[in-house]
Amino acid sequence: MSIPLEVQPIAKKHKQIGVAVIWDRDRHKILIDQRLPQGDFAGYWEFPGGKLEEGEDAIACIRREIKEELGIDIEVGAQLIAVSHEYEKFIVSLIVHHCYHISGEPQTLECAQIRWIEPSELANYQFPEANYQIVEALNKI
Repeated sequence: MSIPLEVQPIAKKHKQIGVAVIWDRDRHKILIDQRLPQGDFAGYWEFPGGKLEEGEDAIACIRREIKEELGIDIEVGAQLIAVSHEYEKFIVSLIVHHCYHISGEPQTLECAQIRWIEPSELANYQFPEANYQIVEALNKI
């Protein structure tokens, strides 16, 4: 006779991400980038940003990630939205701030493409599911 083992759910990894909605100098267009052709959401478009390091707040994370990924300097402004979303393999918390391009020419250091677009054009791009709450928030401003 076998004794059934109790099945414990596997805890999903939780990622905290600082996200930048980067406005151009005229504050008419925002910068989006296309993910590299490998990894999670390969080829999807996104608002740039990255994982918070231990002891780092969202503002410091955003500033660091944008310098590493795009090679530009930004001013991190007010928080736009915080999003929590559960994917099949992990849970993500996005802490999203308005940001303003200060200096440097955006480069594709860790992405496939970069585009400056008007917020009304966001519907033309495929984003990971959690990002659509950011798109909705931008459509309300």
